[in-house]
Amino acid sequence: MFNEKIPKDWSDLYWDSFKRNIGLVSFDDQEKIRTTPIAIFGVGGLGGPLVEQLARSGCEKLLICDNDKFALSNINRQNCFLSDIGKFKVDVLEKQLKNINPNLELLKFYEVNSSNINEILDKITLVVLALDDPIASILIARECKKRKIHLLESWAIPFIYSCWFTDKSMSYESFYGLNTHDITLEEIESSQEIITDLKSNFYQKLTKFPKIEEKYDREPGALKALMSGQIPSISFAPIVRLNASFLAFEVIFSGILNYKPKNLAPKLVAFDIFEMKKLNLIFT
Repeated sequence: MFNEKIPKDWSDLYWDSFKRNIGLVSFDDQEKIRTTPIAIFGVGGLGGPLVEQLARSGCEKLLICDNDKFALSNINRQNCFLSDIGKFKVDVLEKQLKNINPNLELLKFYEVNSSNINEILDKITLVVLALDDPIASILIARECKKRKIHLLESWAIPFIYSCWFTDKSMSYESFYGLNTHDITLEEIESSQEIITDLKSNFYQKLTKFPKIEEKYDREPGALKALMSGQIPSISFAPIVRLNASFLAFEVIFSGILNYKPKNLAPKLVAFDIFEMKKLNLIFT
């Protein structure tokens, strides 16, 4: 009787691969997971493991976008091996994902800009932002708001959290304290002063989390070097993977199935993984 509930559109491969999901989700839920189109911008530390987990959860309609190639500095946290160094991340991930589910419908883009954003977001239901490019992030957030596409974001930091941007939330630019609402992307791109301010504002959000200095400055001076742009983002595999897993959970149980309420900006519910403590934060 149980097997008689299997949707007719599921192949034997799909059923055998993902039947252990059933119970935590219903057959109808799994069909929604299978057919919901999701776009992931940035497939590095957060986005790469996230996409893999979505594929392993049975998602069959995914879009990935990233202009970067794997470098040796990615080995400590990203979905790559030494043999992948120098290859485009989207190309490497495409092979990995197709090896998980050959029937997965995957679209890949090597960049996002004003010229192709319409094509990218066409038919997309949910967007996950895992970029470290503030200008591209603003473009994506603006276009999602225009189309009423729900946008999910998190950072790979020692706090598990997520933040949703919808028609009922604070805007992306307001959340980060950016005075760019009335400025075109062309004007932003042409002003080095604005770009510098954008990056500074993004990093300043780190200071909203309690005891961030204690967590990031075990090597004295590391946090200051990060905030000033002297070193790239500080990341560590277990922390990155925990946040990627939580993003996958959010996409499925908040974004697709609506079992879990969305944490709408500017409110955050975070979990300090060092102190095992829940935090209720408001970013203004």
